Amino acid sequence: MNQGVLELNLNHKILYRDLKSLSFFEDLNKKFNNFCVSSDHCLLLKGDELFSSYMAQAFYEKLVDSHKCIFISLRLTDRYEILENLDSFDYIFIDKFNHIFNNDIGEINLFNLYNFSKANNKKIILSEDSSKKNMPNLPDLASRLNSNLEIFISSLTDEDKRNLIKSELKKRGLLINENCLDYIINRSSRNLEALLELVDQLDLLSLERKKNISIPLIKEIIE
Repeated sequence: MNQGVLELNLNHKILYRDLKSLSFFEDLNKKFNNFCVSSDHCLLLKGDELFSSYMAQAFYEKLVDSHKCIFISLRLTDRYEILENLDSFDYIFIDKFNHIFNNDIGEINLFNLYNFSKANNKKIILSEDSSKKNMPNLPDLASRLNSNLEIFISSLTDEDKRNLIKSELKKRGLLINENCLDYIINRSSRNLEALLELVDQLDLLSLERKKNISIPLIKEIIE
């Protein structure tokens, strides 16, 4: 299938199966599957700023082999013309969609895309940047967004974070024992972005040293 990806904001591919170890996966999976087969055309993902992006990318990966999909991140761009000419896609993912607020051209483009998707049986998945509290200037855009299906992403438990760390390391061919996981959870930042950055650093350092992941190796990074 034709597909497109613009400005993914994480450094590694997110797989849908990565979510299966999460405590709230079953509920989340049911809600997303229901959206895909329903008449609803727009879904808002809300919650932790980075994890809503992580989740959106996982949903994208779930659908991209069987549908025409595009993933657009507005995190680092003001080129809002990228929201035009998307009529060939079945699923349109827009990450950090609220970065477009207060830009007249951007808001009009999102408004037009919203109306087009509704009229043509397309699906839009919008993931929010919860760190930004701005609202759209265009009243009609605000009213449409407020009337849509929403999924609030639950906060990650420590066990969820442990499972994500293991999953991300496994994709790199690395294993980590429970003592090392305990050390990371107790000593490092609980922020998901910081934990994923730690995974990248462990990958590089273990390759450089040709050593398995150990507490001394972790200490070199977080202490």
